Amino acid sequence: MINERFIELLTKKLSDEINESEADELKYILVNDEECRNQYNIFKTYWAEDQEQYSNNDLMFRRIKRKIGVVDGDEPVAEKSFKKTSWFWRGIAAALLAGICFAAYFYSNYYQFVTQPNPVAKLEVAKTSSRVKSKITLSDGTVITLNSETTLRYPPVFNGQTREVYLNGEAFFDVFKDHKHPFIVHAGKMNVRVLGTAFNIKSYANDTRTETTLIRGAIEVTMADRPSDRIILKPNEKLILNNTKNTVIAKRGPDNNLITRHTDTVYTNYALTNLTHLKSNDTTVVETSWVNNKLIFKDQAFNEIANQMERWYGVKIKFRNESVKDYRFTGVFENENVLQALDALKLIESFNYKYKDETVYIY
Repeated sequence: MINERFIELLTKKLSDEINESEADELKYILVNDEECRNQYNIFKTYWAEDQEQYSNNDLMFRRIKRKIGVVDGDEPVAEKSFKKTSWFWRGIAAALLAGICFAAYFYSNYYQFVTQPNPVAKLEVAKTSSRVKSKITLSDGTVITLNSETTLRYPPVFNGQTREVYLNGEAFFDVFKDHKHPFIVHAGKMNVRVLGTAFNIKSYANDTRTETTLIRGAIEVTMADRPSDRIILKPNEKLILNNTKNTVIAKRGPDNNLITRHTDTVYTNYALTNLTHLKSNDTTVVETSWVNNKLIFKDQAFNEIANQMERWYGVKIKFRNESVKDYRFTGVFENENVLQALDALKLIESFNYKYKDETVYIY
């Protein structure tokens, strides 16, 4: 059975978080344990690849099995293959999830951080309004940049085994590295756990999805409604959580009267993608462009852009024509006001707007 210590060391190695003594320990395990050596080769191959998207565990599982020469049904057998023993596949199943490596990094402290709530009453609160961004430095040296309409709750001084903060909105984190005290961000259904790294989280209550974007280092993501799923991101990857609500309508009654019963079940679907660049040869990252005071969007729906524009320009945007919401745009705004931005969008798609009392009506 795959050793939890091995997976922890492996994850640290792949994310460049391993120290000299841990590197020696990992080397010893690889020399003396064939099963761990095979796992190491699989994970190392995955980490080095530039895959565009893994949206489910079956896809990743098939691709990994093709790499190591194991077949499903009619799939061909590669020339080189590992032994298809039951213990090997139990190790694979324990190590892969949702298209990315499923690791035991920070495992010894995991249940502690989800079961021991912070004293919320003692938390400091930092808030930004629309059109405003701010930067704060926490007691440990972590620097956080807050986007517009964002609330961050954090302790004045970190105590205990973890450093935990609570986010509603969007923020860019440059976390001070402390291997003994993992840094945890609670953002909606998403919990992001790191040691020292730079990443962006976007989790607004009125957005349909939550995103976390990794610039350097490694982060572990868990979800409140799917606690068994633990996802490790590597640099230049983005995890997207989509919340889909399902309403059940039932017909009941002796007179065949229609009785509507709303069973609002929210399903969380997630996918892993690469970061978005406006052009293939452009180094600008769309997801973090706001830090540099640029509003950039690429092939994005108008209703999603409207949410960003509301926070960016401090206005309300209301659609009088539902079909316009589905228009898709690519653009960059930096010094334009809201009317100039809307006029630029009108050059791409046909729509009209009316501006009154800090509200834009689109029809």
